[in-house]
Amino acid sequence: MTGEDEPLVSVLMASHNASRWVAESIDSVLAQTYPRVELVVADDASADGTRDVVAAYAARHPGRVRLLPASARAGPARRRNDALAAARGPLLARLDHDDVWLPEKLAKQVAVLRERPDVGLVYTGYEAFDSDTGAVVPWRDEALEAEGDVLADLFVKGCFIASLTVLFRREGLERRGVAFREADFSFGDDYFLWLVLALDWKVARVNEVLARYRRHADNESTRLARSNYHLARIRVLRDFLAAFPEARTRLRDAVGAGLAGHYLDAAAFEFERGRSLRGRALVLRALAAAPRRTLAAIRQG
Repeated sequence: MTGEDEPLVSVLMASHNASRWVAESIDSVLAQTYPRVELVVADDASADGTRDVVAAYAARHPGRVRLLPASARAGPARRRNDALAAARGPLLARLDHDDVWLPEKLAKQVAVLRERPDVGLVYTGYEAFDSDTGAVVPWRDEALEAEGDVLADLFVKGCFIASLTVLFRREGLERRGVAFREADFSFGDDYFLWLVLALDWKVARVNEVLARYRRHADNESTRLARSNYHLARIRVLRDFLAAFPEARTRLRDAVGAGLAGHYLDAAAFEFERGRSLRGRALVLRALAAAPRRTLAAIRQG
C-alpha cells in the first residue's frame, strides 16, 4: 500500500493546563512512522499557554494537527467526545496531553488490525516514568493483561488496558452507538468503551513498550486515588450492564465474581482509612453479589 491507501488514524487528545508537556506529546504523534495520522486536540478552557502551543503546531502542520478550543471547563471525557466528533479516521487512538509514544507504535498496531479483521482493539505495552527525573517507575501490572475474548477479564480484573496504548476501530463504536462515557468528570470513559468493544470484537496486544506514561503531581490518577475509586469502577460496570443487558449472558458467573471482588477492594480502601462502618457495608454488598467467592476471599485474609 502507498501512504494514501493507508487508513487514517485519528488521535484524540483532551488538554487542560498542560503547557509544560503538551509539545512533547504532540511531537511524539508527529514522529510516528505510520504515514497517515491526524491529531485532534480539544482544549478544555486552559488558563496557561496550552492553547497557544497547540495553535502553533496546527499552523505549522495544517491538516495534521487541529485545535478545538472551549471557553468553559467540562472535563476530559466531554472533550474527548468533542475530538471524536471532529475526527475523520476509521481508526482511533487516545493520548493524554502529558504522555508520549514511541515512533513505531501506530505502524505495529495498524498491521495487526489489517491482518486480523476480528480484532477491534489492539493495545501495547508501556512504561511509567517520573516527570522530574525521567526515571522509570513501577506501574504496569503485566500479569493482569489478556488477549482474545477479554470481556470477562475486563469485568473481573478491572481496566488493564491503558488508554495511551490503544488503537481501535471506529466501527466498534458506531455498531453499538456509543462514545466516551461522560457520567464522571474523568473516570471510566475508557473502561466503558473497552467493555463495549469486547462485546463484539477480539482484543490483541503488542507486548512491546511503545508508550510512556508520565507520572507527576497533577495526574488525574493522583487526584482519583484520594477517593474510593473502586466504587467509581463499580458504577462503570453497572452502567455497562444496564446499557447492554445481553452482556450478562456472556459473563454469567463473572458478573457476581467481578462485582464482589471490586466491592471487597472498596471495603479494603475504607478499612485502611479507619472507616470500619463503611467497610463492613461494602463487605455486605460483596456477599450479596457472590456469597461463596466473598467468604473464600475473607477466609484467605
